[in-house]
Amino acid sequence: MTLANLFPDSAPIQPSAPEEQRADFAHIPAKPAVYLLADQGEAGDDRPLLLATVGDLRAALKRRLADMPSDAPTKRVAYGQICTRVFWRQVNSSFAANFWYARSARALFPETAEGLIPWRNSWWVAVERAGSAEHLQVPHPRFRKTNNLGDPSLTYVGPVRDKHAAQRLVESLEDLFDLCRYHQILVQAPHGKPCAYKEMGKCPAPCDGTVPLDVYHRQIAAALGFATNETRQQWKEDLEAKMRAAAGRLEFETAGRLKQRLQRAGLLDSDAFSILAPLEHFAFLTLQPGKGKPWIEPWVLHPGAGVAECLPQFHKKNLAAAAGSLAERCHELLQRPAVATFSREQSELAALVAHHLFRGENDHGIWLRLSDLRDQETASTRITQACEALLARKASKPVAEQSSDHIPATEEAPGEPAHTLDIAVAAAGDSENAAPSA
Repeated sequence: MTLANLFPDSAPIQPSAPEEQRADFAHIPAKPAVYLLADQGEAGDDRPLLLATVGDLRAALKRRLADMPSDAPTKRVAYGQICTRVFWRQVNSSFAANFWYARSARALFPETAEGLIPWRNSWWVAVERAGSAEHLQVPHPRFRKTNNLGDPSLTYVGPVRDKHAAQRLVESLEDLFDLCRYHQILVQAPHGKPCAYKEMGKCPAPCDGTVPLDVYHRQIAAALGFATNETRQQWKEDLEAKMRAAAGRLEFETAGRLKQRLQRAGLLDSDAFSILAPLEHFAFLTLQPGKGKPWIEPWVLHPGAGVAECLPQFHKKNLAAAAGSLAERCHELLQRPAVATFSREQSELAALVAHHLFRGENDHGIWLRLSDLRDQETASTRITQACEALLARKASKPVAEQSSDHIPATEEAPGEPAHTLDIAVAAAGDSENAAPSA
């Protein structure tokens, strides 16, 4: 992408001018933005130096372009003395800021972009895909955590908040459905030596042939249905009925074990697992704040179809018509074939979406899964209700961030978390976060 595609606006900088006159600050908006500082290369082209997001572009540039005292002990780059142009794109939400920041980082700094984008991975749980040719060649399926979404032999469920939550999910599925914990023994079936879990009654031991592998495959399928929430409620109801029946027979030890399983299943009700679904259903409509309180900026995000669209903003007085149009667009996207794997580019978009689904930078928008909007009539109603909910929310507060080029990661204040390269932009204020070129 060209600089013009990434940044619709720009202004010259005069390094030789006094710092208060280096740019036409009066015509630079005091609004949230993603911006780029550049100098002039040998060929006369604009050479990217610093990419950043801010809550107040004008104030940030005044600060960035100011001279430092000659005796000041600092490693900060004197951008005011070397930059010749500033490019920017005005944004209205943290999601828009992160989207354009990530896209710009990959286009302008391809060699170092991975280190500049903290949300570059999302975490999922995967298991061998039942019924595929690969599954017939790998008869010993197992759940594992992963951030690689490109293996066609696997079924993916997620995302989850982080890799630790993904591992907890794997362990919970193993406990709830008595799955094999030692895959190196399972692959020896039916000649494996059973582990202690068989003696404890927590594994049916397919490794030594106590149960055939097709029975074990059904256990894997049941665990997968539970993880994707397709059978979870029915599973809980059945277990509760068994627990009450055991208590009625005065089999309190059995009832206690069943109660423990229900409590363990409650782990999946926590925020870290609140958006579990198959990868094929990872597509969303998000409603983000627009250019003012009465305005809404909709985005449709369908990584599997390669779609990441910022649709035209609309005023609340046009809500009814806009909701109908959005429902139609969602319906169109739902007609596209579902994909079971993501490319690297698709995975990066999925990581950004997951970051905001888990309220990265206290995301202020509302998210609707496209698969929940299949019916156009009810979809329009749901979208209208979501828009009304967004408009009723209080404006988000500025996110206090530090610029990555002048706050070393080792100099955090006592009692405060370490500063990380986390890109955010608020609806107002002057928080800033930057990524200098390598």
